[in-house]
Amino acid sequence: MELKTIKPAGSFYSDYLNWSKQVSGTHILTYSPKSVNELLNIVNWAWQNNFNVRVTGQQHNWSPLTIANGNNNSQVIFIDMSKYLTSVTINKTGESGTVTAQTGILMEDLFTALEKKKLGYYAHPAPGDLTLGGVLCINGHGTCVPAKNEKLTDKGTWGTMSNNIVSLSAIVWDAATRRYTTKTFHRNDPEIAPFLTCVGRTIIYEVTMQVPRNKRLRCQSFINVPASELFAANTAAGLRTFTHYLDQCGKVEAIWFPFTDKPWLKIWTETPQYPTVSKPVHGPYNYPFSDRIPIELSDLIKLINNGCPEKTPDMGNLQMNLVKTGLGATIAGDLWGWSKDLLLYVKPDTLRVTANGYAIITRRDNIQSVLYDFVSKYEEMVDAYQKRNSWPMNGPIEVRVTGLDRPEESMVNGAIAPALSAARPVDEHPEWDVAIWLDILSMPDTPDANKFYNEMEQWIFSHYSGDYALTRVEWSKGWGYTDDATWENAQVINTIVPGTYKDWNNAIEILDKYDPHHVFTSPFMRKLLVKR
Repeated sequence: MELKTIKPAGSFYSDYLNWSKQVSGTHILTYSPKSVNELLNIVNWAWQNNFNVRVTGQQHNWSPLTIANGNNNSQVIFIDMSKYLTSVTINKTGESGTVTAQTGILMEDLFTALEKKKLGYYAHPAPGDLTLGGVLCINGHGTCVPAKNEKLTDKGTWGTMSNNIVSLSAIVWDAATRRYTTKTFHRNDPEIAPFLTCVGRTIIYEVTMQVPRNKRLRCQSFINVPASELFAANTAAGLRTFTHYLDQCGKVEAIWFPFTDKPWLKIWTETPQYPTVSKPVHGPYNYPFSDRIPIELSDLIKLINNGCPEKTPDMGNLQMNLVKTGLGATIAGDLWGWSKDLLLYVKPDTLRVTANGYAIITRRDNIQSVLYDFVSKYEEMVDAYQKRNSWPMNGPIEVRVTGLDRPEESMVNGAIAPALSAARPVDEHPEWDVAIWLDILSMPDTPDANKFYNEMEQWIFSHYSGDYALTRVEWSKGWGYTDDATWENAQVINTIVPGTYKDWNNAIEILDKYDPHHVFTSPFMRKLLVKR
């Protein structure tokens, strides 16, 4: 394609609306490349015509990393890689292997291809409609640490999806030819570090990742464990604490709806043989009751939004009652199947909510105290707001735990850690071995929500610090709060977030080296991803 100042042939216009419907844009120039050559031509056209290149993906993102909210996107061109750049090649050696995939592929399609070769991952995000590139861009994760006496499976990792990368091909500036071109980085190349979690500062065109053998899992749901016990201050014998379940199976998630006393607890246990008490499943998304919004819930949301915020406790209880009823009606409380079918459970029509997101890096034996302190603070704040007739938190708390992105878990000798992964190991604290992922969900535009989030965020940063823990933000979630807005707190953006990464400036230097014209950027990224 000849580079001209006119609109590229084959391009079209599309709209953008993120997951929580809080970031949107209309009439944005868009192109769906059929090959890497077309992709390079579009990137070079954008550079020559002062356009920013953004990969649109599935728009399952909360933060403004992709575009600015509103209509100021006339110099943006979207790249939709999910239409054509989806090829997969699997190389199996013994029971494990590697997969080379173009990053436009959806996660569910990737996992389906791997499953046919008896390969699969044990920890990854719950939605299947995410693109691989989008997941790796923000170090998408699941929930997984070793159970008691559990050993790491060959080519497995306890960390995020980024830690599976063996090599990657990125679109970078080539000073010799004065063009953007492809460059392959291997996992033992120090310059790969910022590309392993690039936060949208480049286009990762293709990756090769290690993949362990697939496993059959059993997923059990519990709705009878009180929050006071699950998040208790200690791990005394006999208590059904979060740590107890981690020791038992290693894969645990808690979803705790506000103003209820018992969370929806899910645990995944490696179970090679079919347990006759479980329901066998042969496909993902086995909680249909959580994938659609019943009329009772939508009516209650409207009522709350129309001046009856005191109905918020009813909303929390209704959501939990829907879970209880749904688990029974669909016989979904005890499921058994391949990893993909039990770990993918969020569909695009699930209730759209906003969420903050933090990773607390600490020692495994601190997990219970971290959760107890967090829940205690949350309940204290909810009670204080309630006394002022304010109800900002109308969605659940979600808790997951993973290991860190340790390079020694890579199949590549001399592997490099992902520089900008929230689960990057902390060099000064090699004893810290887990990331506790904390999210609080709320309906978009709920009154006082940003004020609540701001207060909670300041507490989290100050409480989980020093020799106890380190707090990092989840790139794709809500953070950087003021009382009135999200991603606007200058201290968080300019000081706190960069300060949680030892090699922040080096990572930015590498990204700038390979994109000196800042083609791959957005207004928010120009504030965030700079040297400090």
